[in-house]
Amino acid sequence: MSNAASSQSLTDVLDTLSDQGGNDRVTLGDLLRAFGRRAYGPLLLIPALVAVAPTGAIPGMSIVTGTLIAVVALQLLLGRDAPWLPPRLLRISFNRNLLNRSISRIRPIARWTETFIRPRLTRAIAAPFPQIAAVICILLAVSMYPLALVPFAVAVPGTAVCLIGLGLTSHDGALILVGVGLSVASGYLVYAVL
Repeated sequence: MSNAASSQSLTDVLDTLSDQGGNDRVTLGDLLRAFGRRAYGPLLLIPALVAVAPTGAIPGMSIVTGTLIAVVALQLLLGRDAPWLPPRLLRISFNRNLLNRSISRIRPIARWTETFIRPRLTRAIAAPFPQIAAVICILLAVSMYPLALVPFAVAVPGTAVCLIGLGLTSHDGALILVGVGLSVASGYLVYAVL
């Protein structure tokens, strides 16, 4: 994984998302282009936030977000400098007002959490830990498929991916470890559903 990207706060990521274009709809391509070749953290964090936020209640959204997380995490695992997504996924769009409402609801929580988030346990940001986190994100993304049948159940794996993505974004290894720990709860939830 490239470490060319500097550490970003969660509100930085949310601001980047809300500043995209002026159309009524925002595509995944718009969101991903906003981050370009920066670290994979925001690219895991964005769909995980969509899954955890009210947008995750839209029918089929957990399948879309799970697929996106899996595709991005697989490329992180393979060590690609910049992620690639199929054009069909890049054209998926969201209502801008719904996205901005979700961001508005998340922003106060984001500001509060930033008092605890800082670069620490940076060894968990260096190889091979991001690749291990990528494998866990892939498993969490796959768990979103059966959990799509249970209302709001994707919040558990979505939150775990959020923590891992935010840890990679802000260079906070402690968050990555907490996300990995939460993935165990996600595994139990999938077991309970099946």
